[in-house]
Amino acid sequence: MVDVTASQDGELVGRERAFDDLLDFLAREAVGEMEADRSSIFLLDEARRELWSRVALGMGEQIIRFPSTRGIAGHVASTGELLNVADPYADPRFNPTVDRQTGYRTRSILCGPLRARDGRIVGVLQILNKRGDGPFMATDVKRFERVISRCSLAIENALTYDRLVTAEAGGAQSLVRSPKVLIADRDATAVGRVRELLEDDLVVLHAVDTGELIRTAEDERPDIVLLNVVGDGRDGVTACKLLRSCPAIRETPIIVLVPAGHPDQVLEAIEAGANDYLIRPFAPAQLRAKTHTWLLRSGRKHHR
Repeated sequence: MVDVTASQDGELVGRERAFDDLLDFLAREAVGEMEADRSSIFLLDEARRELWSRVALGMGEQIIRFPSTRGIAGHVASTGELLNVADPYADPRFNPTVDRQTGYRTRSILCGPLRARDGRIVGVLQILNKRGDGPFMATDVKRFERVISRCSLAIENALTYDRLVTAEAGGAQSLVRSPKVLIADRDATAVGRVRELLEDDLVVLHAVDTGELIRTAEDERPDIVLLNVVGDGRDGVTACKLLRSCPAIRETPIIVLVPAGHPDQVLEAIEAGANDYLIRPFAPAQLRAKTHTWLLRSGRKHHR
């Protein structure tokens, strides 16, 4: 890029670092949930016809690039097929180059496509070596499909946010001033923190329980809902279903705030109608990025 100022350069570096942090978080979550040794997230560079990644757990900061048709990951990116490879070295599609370079031995692979909402493949998630040295089983594949769904959602939103911020920096205008954000949370301290982070450019509304949430949503018609999921998550699932049953807010984006270590609650909330999630505790930049991504996506973002 030509003529980048110091502040613009810093912003670009910051956005890149935040995206790397997101991918690293997703990769680590996938390893933990799949009870595996390593994972890699490869993004599809359609212009270069390559898969690339800065995130391959156990590989340090190394950047990996290879043709988008090569290896197990390339096959998945090209066909959209989810692969469970019990013996990689017996599979002609397997590329052992990375193993040779690193001294690592790949014994089993789960690899699946990361898709945008329109079905386009935007990348590949690859899980290596189930703990215990055995192959991945059918139950692992089912769990892996849910992991893929969550990773796809998070990555598409991050890519969308980056594209839209770039468009705004180039002079693109948005549609609506002062969007309303409705947060449902009983914790006054948490609500105060959200207000502090968002109130400069958004109107922040608050509800303390499901009944008040529905009434406020119907009366105020917020542009986005932040829903704090607590306990076993059933209140959050119920709230999502009730919001989706209200015609006035049926299409309003819902982001659920879920405690760490509860991927089942994320899945249940999304199945009940939530659009996205944040793992608590989250960084201020994460909250702002998620909120503005959905406002931009739905065409409700204010003029800057």
